[in-house]
Amino acid sequence: MQFPLILKPLPQHEALGRLVWMRTIALFFEALGVAVAAWRLEVSLPLAPVLAVMALLGAFNLGTWRRMQRPEPVGDGGLFFQLFIDIAALSAMLYLTGGATNPFVSLYLPALAVAAAILPWRLALVLAMCSLAAYSLMMSRYVPLHVTDHDMAMNYHLVGMWINFALSAGLITWFVGRRSRMLREKDAQLALARERHLKNEQMIALGTQAASTAHEIGTPLSTIALIAGDLKHDFAQHAALAAYRDDIATIEMQIALCKASLERMGDAAGGAVRTQDSVGVAGWLAQFVEKWRVRCPGTRLKLYAGASEARIRHARDLGQILLILLDNAAHAASATNTPVGVHLDVQSDCAVIRVEDKGPGIAPELLNRLGSEQVESACGGLGIGLMLAFASARQIGARITLSSVPGAGTMATVTLPLHET
Repeated sequence: MQFPLILKPLPQHEALGRLVWMRTIALFFEALGVAVAAWRLEVSLPLAPVLAVMALLGAFNLGTWRRMQRPEPVGDGGLFFQLFIDIAALSAMLYLTGGATNPFVSLYLPALAVAAAILPWRLALVLAMCSLAAYSLMMSRYVPLHVTDHDMAMNYHLVGMWINFALSAGLITWFVGRRSRMLREKDAQLALARERHLKNEQMIALGTQAASTAHEIGTPLSTIALIAGDLKHDFAQHAALAAYRDDIATIEMQIALCKASLERMGDAAGGAVRTQDSVGVAGWLAQFVEKWRVRCPGTRLKLYAGASEARIRHARDLGQILLILLDNAAHAASATNTPVGVHLDVQSDCAVIRVEDKGPGIAPELLNRLGSEQVESACGGLGIGLMLAFASARQIGARITLSSVPGAGTMATVTLPLHET
């Protein structure tokens, strides 16, 4: 027997599960009220038919619970039938226990409040009309109650009205409150899904623009490489130009880096499979930093990483993220002529890589927008890099956090789960 299902029903049975709980609570208090009235207050009740109605309602509630074991949703018609049975059973109970004179006659209200919350207005209106008709009929037709102590009859009635109000208020507040919270959670999830969809569309647009730009700069880059090769040949023939050989060698290395980036972009656009093999994070980071020094030879970079056997996956995506963060740090550090620091901290379940610069820092109002929208930087950047870095981090399960103190520098922290071997 699967008891957890009644505690936490399937999403499609959320409303039905709450109806089962409400019916269970109502049956408990009805049984308690009948017991107190018959044996404590000595009120004459037709116990046999009253207990029969309660037993039938309990059997129906058990059948509803068993219905919740099946994944098919009940729909609006099924929920209407459930509430109609509740109203019919309550009407039968009231008819047998004083009709409209029974202080518990307003127990119709919780069922109608639930109907208004979960059913289309037409079905809720039908239930309201049924309740009103039953109430009206029981103003003249009912089995009267016989109270032995007539002097206490009014006090019993007032106490019963108070209990009825407390029970009705509790049931309505519980059901409607839970329903409202569920709707708020769904609205929040829908808003989050919309935000992610818009970001994905923006990333697709950026990717399309990047592919177009790569195609456009391919030919000029080849022309520059050809001219650099000719200049290198000419410099070799003239001793007076020997001082410029290092500059030409640097230009050739930068051109090679640009061509390698374009080739990687072409592989990704052509559907090349990304390698997801795990790598040692410490060794990989040291190699990545050395390659980046060639990219930005004018930037002083210090790596702080101890020996570690920890391994990570998605090294290629992580490299793209760090490339953007290091480029931004290099631009910021150039303004103050300070080094850039890269720190690796391996924890029990994740690797934390911090990229730190001592540049001018970022204003607080700008810091909260970075990564979520395109923001042009003061040094001429278009604000696209950080958007791509944050998007890539989400795809591989990593997290990027930015912190900055204006005038003291900026720190970008990348937290990536370790690969379990």
